[in-house]
Amino acid sequence: MIPRLRACFCIAMLVWLAALSGCSSTETYSRKYYVFHAARPSESARTQTDFILELSRLTIDSAFSGSGLVYRVGDSKYESDFYNEFLASPSAMITDTMRNWLSMSRLFKRVLDSGSLIDPTHIIEGNITALYGDFREPSSPKATIEMRVFLLEIETGEDPLPIFGKTYTSSINLESEDPEGLVEAYGRCLEKILSTLESDLAERLS
Repeated sequence: MIPRLRACFCIAMLVWLAALSGCSSTETYSRKYYVFHAARPSESARTQTDFILELSRLTIDSAFSGSGLVYRVGDSKYESDFYNEFLASPSAMITDTMRNWLSMSRLFKRVLDSGSLIDPTHIIEGNITALYGDFREPSSPKATIEMRVFLLEIETGEDPLPIFGKTYTSSINLESEDPEGLVEAYGRCLEKILSTLESDLAERLS
């Protein structure tokens, strides 16, 4: 972990341990909560199709499914930040962001969640395999997101047919070396992944 972030993390842990041991100090350390911000600049100018997409909630590997921000500090060593957390489940936030992005892409007439009663023509399923701040190189910390995405086509009376699958990875340097800077970089990672995904889907559905 970078020195500044490590210092903040260590101080927070010391305060927490002091509270557990019955320390009489009235000073407390407040948790901070973050959300993703990754939006398309505008709606696509392409002609809207008649396809209807069901976007299932993305799954996420258990190592990154918690609310605390995760820092990678070695090849096999990770740390979770108890005091800097996502406001909602990271898989839910990324799924919602993807749904809004694809709704504006005009690749589909509608983009539904899995609870809709409308029959889709296509389904997207996906798995988030990495979501962490990479601090193995203290001089160039990065945000990293990796996910697998699968597109299935639905034919009446037939099982869903996989027609596209790809793994997307994005690592972007942090502009500020703190939790807020990490979450901001997550947003830019997601913008890059979703932009590439949109292009790939447009090619596959054309």
